Order: sequence, then C-alpha cells, then structure tokens
Amino acid sequence: MFSILQDENPNQALRIRRFFMAFSAYLMWMMLITYCYYQGWFRMSLYGLIVTNVAVLALNLAIYLVFRTGLNKRFKDPSLTMYQMIQATFGAMIVAYYTDQVRGIVLLLYLVVFIFGVFRLQLRQFFILALYALTGYGYVIVLLLANHPHRINFQEAILYWIVLAAVLSWFAAIGSYINHLREKLVKANFELSQANERIRQSAIIDELTGVFNRRQMIRILEREKSLADRGQASFSFCILDLDDFKHVNDTFGHQVGDTVLRTLVQTIQSNIREQDYVARYGGEEFVVILAYPDMEEAVACAERIKSLAASIVFPGLPEDFRITISMGLTRYVPLESIDTLIGRADTALYRAKTNGKNRLVMEKPPRYEIMCAERSIA
Repeated sequence: MFSILQDENPNQALRIRRFFMAFSAYLMWMMLITYCYYQGWFRMSLYGLIVTNVAVLALNLAIYLVFRTGLNKRFKDPSLTMYQMIQATFGAMIVAYYTDQVRGIVLLLYLVVFIFGVFRLQLRQFFILALYALTGYGYVIVLLLANHPHRINFQEAILYWIVLAAVLSWFAAIGSYINHLREKLVKANFELSQANERIRQSAIIDELTGVFNRRQMIRILEREKSLADRGQASFSFCILDLDDFKHVNDTFGHQVGDTVLRTLVQTIQSNIREQDYVARYGGEEFVVILAYPDMEEAVACAERIKSLAASIVFPGLPEDFRITISMGLTRYVPLESIDTLIGRADTALYRAKTNGKNRLVMEKPPRYEIMCAERSIA
C-alpha cells in the first residue's frame, strides 16, 4: 500500500522524513507571512501572495515527487540538501524585500534554512550558502534603496547585514562541526556493527576452516532434534576423520596440513545441499549433519563425500598425494539425547578406523529405542 512518509529503502525513507520537516517549516512561515499581510506589514498584493504560496507548494510537491520516484538517487547528493537550501534562501530574500516593520525578525528565516544543512553539508558548502545568502540580502538592500528608499533605514539595514554575516559564519562553522561529529558517529557505529558481526562469527565459525565450530554444531543438533521430536523428518549424523593426518603434518608441515583441512572442507561444502551442515568437531575430525528423510540417501551422500575426498588434488603437493577419510554414520531417533547420538556415530567411526580406514561404517539405532520412539510419537 502506498505510504506518504515511508519507503522500502530506509535511506530514502529518511530523506522523505527530512523533506517533510522542511515542508512543515515552509507552512509555518507561510502562515506568519499571511498574518503579516493582514497586519499591513507585507507589501505584496493579495494576488501576489496567493501566487507565491501556490508556487512554494508546487515546488515542494515537485521535490516530493522526485524523492518518491527515486530520481534523486541520480544526483551526487540524493538528499538534495544544497538545492533545497538555495531555494529556501531565495524565498527568504523575497520575504525580506516585501517586509518592512518586521524585516529584522524575518531574517530568522535564514537560520531556519541553515539548520537543515547540519544533516549533510561540509564547511565549504556552508560558507558558499552563507555567501549566497549575504549577497542576496545585500541585493535586497540595494533594491529597497532604489525602489522604496522611504521604507528602509540604511544604517539599520547595514547593521542587519553585518549581524547576519556574523551569525551565518558562526552557524556555518558550528553546523559543519556537528555534521563532522555525526559522520564520525555513523562511521563508529558501522565499525561497531562490523566488530559485533566478527565477534558473532567467531563464536560460531571455526577460524581455520571457515565452517561451524563445535559449539554451533550442538546448537544445530538441538534445533534438528526439536524438529524431529515434534514429528518432522529425522536426520542423519556423520563423523569423519582424516586417516593418518599426523603423517601429513610431520612430512609437509602444519601449514600444509591446514591447507589440506581447508580444501577438504570446501570440497564437502560444495557437494552437499543448503539444508545440510558441516562443522569441525575437533582436530582433523568433522561432522556432517544430513537432513535426508531416507537413510539410504544419507548413506549415498556419505559415500560420495568419501570418494570425493580420495580424489582431491592439492596444489603444491606431489601429484600422487591423496588423502582418505573414515566415516561413522548413524540416524537420530526421536526423544534420544544428543550425547547418545554422537556416541553412536563415534562408535561407528572407531569401527571404521580399526577395520582398515578409508571406509564408511553405519551404526543403526537399537531396535528398542526405535520402538519406544514410535510409540511416543503415535
């Protein structure tokens, strides 16, 4: 549904909210100027006042449509801050020209305009706008002296100009400083969020291999157990271990050993589905959690992983260098503990190691546990 204030893009939504803040200032000053007109303090005709107000509303509508259509994103500054401030400053010049008794108060319009520059502008941009405003007000003084000399006190106008120059210069310096602090705060918040993300990743990711660590593996198992206990499809659990990995470290060094571990993990990750998980269990042992509803499919996947491991070619190592892995596979039975599941897979891995390595051993759950689980689910 269309929303006047909101936008799917958070940055664009923020720009639109800032636009409406500026637009509310326009409305406030339009009401004040209308009041001045009825008090006789504003020399413009009623027709001219109506046309001016309509023009202001039309310009703001045009800016709003630029934001809503996304055309502002094509500009270097998508907030269009400078453009809006130049437009508002020009409006302040017109008001200052047609106002007599309360011209000094009307100069506060310039400060309202400059407040919005705090959101985006740098010191150089602030001073450019200040120079533009002062030049414009100087031109207003010249026009009044030429066209309505009886409506202006020259000494008073010059004093206003000097005060305005001092105030705008001070405001430019303070405004740019505030903007600088805001940018530093945004940068600090971004760096903090990145640091928090790195901390979060380090809490769940194994630094060497880039897969989940043992702690995160337990969390995944707890979640999968919870789903299976509520009647959803069960899962298989596989522990694999590199055969004779100590020989790799002793022969080629630990750095090469680390490369072997990373390469193996990358191969496994690229050959399993998104709903399956790989985690480092410890040392050269890894865990694969397979969400296959059919045990035969889990066995086929594990066999494929074992074959792939034996076919990996490692850059920088002898062409005939190969690794093998031993694997222990089992299936989760609803309502059993995670420790029981891991222990059963570990037993299967031990059998694979003792029976010659480079093999997959499947440890089936005890029949008694299956029967109990089936009765509980029913």
